[in-house]
Amino acid sequence: MVTDSLRRTLWINPAFSALTGYQLEDLLGKDPGEVLQGRDTDPDTAERIREATHHRQELRCEVQNYTRSGTAYWVDLRIVPVHDDTGRHTHYVSTLRDITERKSLEDQNEEMRQAEAMRQDERQLLAQTSEWLYSARSSDELMMVVRRAMHTLIPEADGALYVYATARDTLDLAASWGSMPAFTPRIAPDDCWALRRGRAYSYGMKAIEFPCDHVHGDAPPPFFCLPIIAHGETIGLLHLRFDGFEETGMLRHMREGVLRNRWELGLICAEQISLAIANVRLRHELHDRSVRDPLTGIWNRRWFLDAMQRALRRNSTTGNALSLILLDVDHFKRFNDDHGHDAGDLVLQAVGEVLRDHLPEHCQPCRLGGEEFVILCNDTDADAAAALAARIATALSSQTLQHDRSALPPVTVSGGIATAPHHGQTAEGLLRAADQALYAAKNNGRNRIECARTQVEQIATPATPGSQNQSIQKGA
Repeated sequence: MVTDSLRRTLWINPAFSALTGYQLEDLLGKDPGEVLQGRDTDPDTAERIREATHHRQELRCEVQNYTRSGTAYWVDLRIVPVHDDTGRHTHYVSTLRDITERKSLEDQNEEMRQAEAMRQDERQLLAQTSEWLYSARSSDELMMVVRRAMHTLIPEADGALYVYATARDTLDLAASWGSMPAFTPRIAPDDCWALRRGRAYSYGMKAIEFPCDHVHGDAPPPFFCLPIIAHGETIGLLHLRFDGFEETGMLRHMREGVLRNRWELGLICAEQISLAIANVRLRHELHDRSVRDPLTGIWNRRWFLDAMQRALRRNSTTGNALSLILLDVDHFKRFNDDHGHDAGDLVLQAVGEVLRDHLPEHCQPCRLGGEEFVILCNDTDADAAAALAARIATALSSQTLQHDRSALPPVTVSGGIATAPHHGQTAEGLLRAADQALYAAKNNGRNRIECARTQVEQIATPATPGSQNQSIQKGA
């Protein structure tokens, strides 16, 4: 292409016409940039061309132009000013080399590079998420990690995590995140296509599809329902909702690309969350086994010693009363010797059941070992502990236990009460004081409760055949 010094077209060759679709009469006397450049031409590049021609300087650049039919193409453009023998600038000679294919490959490579960079970022985030998920020690801590991680990994989606209720007739909302005001707090398994079909379900990506009943609205946005499965059992549902991704919300190809990527990422997240929930439940189960007495189902000695230390630290700060009720089943050896060890186990289970059923929330029952039990009573003074022990003793003695189709003798207990800080300020000190009071109860005839060192009035309890009236006393 040849233009005059004012960049008005004078001549083009056939190759130029073949590339652009323009003939000489289309460009004659016109600035070629005004004809060839279009909406996506880089404005900075167009300004560089104007500046170079204004100052009569040589320029080489890459620029996007448009053919006569409106098709975009890329050229390697070189503009050279030409002068006559006197040095006067007379015209420009411009050469254009088609580099559309090369630019297309460069764009593809850049897209691949960006996609790989995004995948690398996702892998790093997933690795960090996995580490945090598997480090969670409780369900509450796990839900906190899920909310933060899902909002970071898939920021375009509002989300909710549902977990099956104990009866497995509903799924309860365990965590939610995003800008959606509120998710349904409880859903039925039949309300979700994913749970009914037993596999992950997406809405908004297929030609034939139906919304789940738990997703409300006449035209819901795209959403994913991803079952949470642990050890072959469905334990919950991960629900991701993409508001703003309706057909009119973005270009279709962009929308489909983002949703496909998020679908794959969502499946990975659902798997990670499944493993994390299973891990927390297993950890909780193992911990529970380590601190529960398997025969009675109440806390064991290990739990009691830890809880006692925590309670004493809290007591030293608040100044509230803290009491121990130490109980021992009277003549327990006779149950084993006369009726067998199964009968002895039945007695211990009955004691555990009475303790569970008759204690307020701030009092925790524990089995220390053998036939010895202790109740850790937070915010409870000696008088309240004595009244509580009376109710426990009465409930036990009024039971009729059956073994091998015959009634066992009545179950009675002896007990000792110690209260912090009056009878001790350490776990060892309180246990020693309560044990001494228990020893006094045994020496004073059993079937009674003694409190360390101070004496109170006698509290009558129902008599049992062949035994003395039960009494509760604070020791001499």
